[in-house]
Amino acid sequence: MLQVLVGDDHPLFRRGVRELLSEALAPVEIGEAESGPEMLSLANEKPWDVAIMDISMPGRCGPELLEDLKKARPGMPVLVMSTHPADLFAVRVFRVGASGYLTKASAGEELIEAVKAVLAGRKYINAVVAEHLAATIEKNCSQTPHELLSDRELQVLCLLASGKSLKDIASQLCVSANTISTYRARILEKMNMSSNAQLTSYAIQHSLIQPFSS
Repeated sequence: MLQVLVGDDHPLFRRGVRELLSEALAPVEIGEAESGPEMLSLANEKPWDVAIMDISMPGRCGPELLEDLKKARPGMPVLVMSTHPADLFAVRVFRVGASGYLTKASAGEELIEAVKAVLAGRKYINAVVAEHLAATIEKNCSQTPHELLSDRELQVLCLLASGKSLKDIASQLCVSANTISTYRARILEKMNMSSNAQLTSYAIQHSLIQPFSS
């Protein structure tokens, strides 16, 4: 029986993934986690054939969680899903061991194909991700300011630009508000900016977040 570990903090999305997998790959056993620590705990309990994780979950998440999963289960392929476009996190997650990257917008169409690919020992890279990876190689040392941020700093940047307060971000990432304040200061310094408004404008301009609707 195929065993799949799914990590996402939205129950409806986990349900959709479960139904897709159960219909296309039965028989399948699915473990569900709604936070980074819970996903890592389940990964340590027993071997899984494949893991599917959202890049943004409460607690340890993103490339940091991916690194922990690969240390716990080196042979387990991990598919990363995100609401963010491929040019934001794809390169970062492949660098730390991801077997594939999907945007949630395309997950319904690509998920089964991606799971089959990584189970066969291949990387799953769709045309959009492949195009960005090629562009990244061509850029050499020419980097945009947000590409100089650490994985956690980039995540905090996106949350700040989305209008979340320091307290809300701290709660989501399971750290203190003081820690988020420190990240914000580092981000502003690295980006040579002085306000959240500037960060938001930059994030919209570079498609890190979607513009706010009126």
